Amino acid sequence: MAKKAFFLLALCTFFAYSAVNFPYPQERNYGNGTINTTVAEASDKLKAKFTSFLSSHYEEQTVNGKQLARIKFDTQTQTVSEGIAYGMIMMVYFSDNTTSYQSHFDKLWAYYNNFLNDNGFMHWKINGFNNVAERNAATDAEFDAALALVMAHYQFGGQKYLTDATSLIGKIRQKEMETDGLHKPGDMWNSERNPSYVSPAAFEIFKDYDQASFWSSAITRNYTLLKNNQNNSSAGLPSDWCNINGGLGNRGTTYSYDAARAPWRWAWANAWYGHADAKTLLGKLAPWVNNQTPASVRGPIQLNGNMGSDLNSTFLGPLTNALSYSSAYQSKMNDFWSSLIARNDASYFNKAMQIITGLLATGNMPNLKALPAPVLNTNQAQGNNAFLRSSNLHLELTGNTILQIFDLRGSMVFSENLTRGSHTVSLSALPKGLYIAKISTDNQKQVINVPIK
Repeated sequence: MAKKAFFLLALCTFFAYSAVNFPYPQERNYGNGTINTTVAEASDKLKAKFTSFLSSHYEEQTVNGKQLARIKFDTQTQTVSEGIAYGMIMMVYFSDNTTSYQSHFDKLWAYYNNFLNDNGFMHWKINGFNNVAERNAATDAEFDAALALVMAHYQFGGQKYLTDATSLIGKIRQKEMETDGLHKPGDMWNSERNPSYVSPAAFEIFKDYDQASFWSSAITRNYTLLKNNQNNSSAGLPSDWCNINGGLGNRGTTYSYDAARAPWRWAWANAWYGHADAKTLLGKLAPWVNNQTPASVRGPIQLNGNMGSDLNSTFLGPLTNALSYSSAYQSKMNDFWSSLIARNDASYFNKAMQIITGLLATGNMPNLKALPAPVLNTNQAQGNNAFLRSSNLHLELTGNTILQIFDLRGSMVFSENLTRGSHTVSLSALPKGLYIAKISTDNQKQVINVPIK
């Protein structure tokens, strides 16, 4: 009995620290003809940037009995809605086998909901945990927050995330989109458009939780805007702002701190879905980027490619993503990555751009909805994986392995020796319920929960 009690205690300890489905680093090949950086230790260095960002820009406070968290803006006494959404994305993808950032995610989402306007969107700028500094919503924050909620469901589990995502997506459609699918810059103003707000990968996800035909139209309509806007630039760069047809408006006619995010979103849509329109946009921009050196990339950049004077991650990161378009740019992408990850920027925005573009560039920002639901990553560094489908346990092993299944009383109910390679183990003979699997490969052991339904 003592041994069984100790074993169950060990399992409880394990589950307390390994509560995510897709632990960082994932380093996945997205497919669709895309590439990732191949520079050594890229994921480790990116994680270090994230933990530094967390220590300097993440802050928690209890307000009226609610646990809230915010991301400090460039003016650190303030927070913007985009920063909350970026933080939510980070918490999903940087959670690993030892640290789940689900609590951080939940507190950021609670902060968003603590400062809602009449349409149910976060006011775009808030003074600390106190009051509204700038009223009403900026659409890009809603796109990213809704996407993060869907990914949180697949990372952390829990129907509440999908429920909240579905509600938010419906409100976005009603208040932040034109009837033809063109995005609005916010819920309470609707003059010029922002190419960097357009998120085709998010729109694809939204199709599954709202009106699919609408979001299909939104993808087409906004790609038309982007392609028309790109035609203003010999370098293939978007502008900060444009009119409803993509032409240059009265302001924001350079590739500056707004527009800089657009190539990240194009590369993201290409990585996840291989959109032909994303390839068209990247196919014009990537050759121009390939002719630059990282040190020469300084913004704001004129649409003819003439550089400004600001060298930071906001300009390096998204252009690194643009180079993911083709394996022809692998060497250049690695050069850009090395310069990007070496930067120690001071501002919130530059740091956030370094991290979120870095997630995509390293293969650590896959579409979790499209991946097999994992039970365990037994030893990700060496490539072992286990996935549960119905009552079949699918294993990909890098060495000789002993698989043992225990019931919750600690009694072993199944055991098998397995060799290196792919295996499908049927557990259909076991009664329905929750079991514990112990997987021992070489000198490494790990346990997982196995629900048989």
